[in-house]
Amino acid sequence: MSPTPAPPRRSFLKKSPDVRRQELIDATFRCLCRIGVSDTSVRTIAAEAGLSLGMVRHHFNSKDELLAATYRYMSDRLQTQSQEALEAADDTPMAQLLAFIYAGLQPPLLDHDYVRIRFLFWELTHTNASVREVHDEIYERFSAQLIGLVKAVAKANGSQADCALITRTITAFLKGIWAEWTLSSDGFDPRKLVDQMIPLLQHSLVGTTALRKAAR
Repeated sequence: MSPTPAPPRRSFLKKSPDVRRQELIDATFRCLCRIGVSDTSVRTIAAEAGLSLGMVRHHFNSKDELLAATYRYMSDRLQTQSQEALEAADDTPMAQLLAFIYAGLQPPLLDHDYVRIRFLFWELTHTNASVREVHDEIYERFSAQLIGLVKAVAKANGSQADCALITRTITAFLKGIWAEWTLSSDGFDPRKLVDQMIPLLQHSLVGTTALRKAAR
């Protein structure tokens, strides 16, 4: 009787470090969606990715590092989609601002798991230093880009509006839309809520020069 052949050994060396890291980030995201933060561990992430614990620790030193990398990746996806929206829009200041506002409210990022896990990470900023560091980094980047677009509209209209306040208002409004959408069961289009805000936004960014012209 011939000996039973040994099962083929799984190779962990064929994929690049970037690919392995992305596999672990994707596995972390799936674990968070399925079992939440408390039950997600390096071991559960390794099992989800089909990798050994040693392979996980070769790329990430801890669960916190995996959480931080996953949060950064999710935000990079939003940044990429926003940049694509800006490039596709007209180059007028208001068109650019609206493209940026609408960017995160459409597929593929308009996804219940994506939005739900974004809220989970926002909650973690209060208790997890690694996640907080990433949050501060990406929030600063987002705010800087948004206020730049708001200031461009104000300048084009000769407006002396409080651009910092308008930027924070838009940010809060977008978070509220995400919350309403992910908690709703009727599948409404969140962009319709933005449509309601646009006239107020435009009015806030119309300067005195534009108002005098409109009154003539």
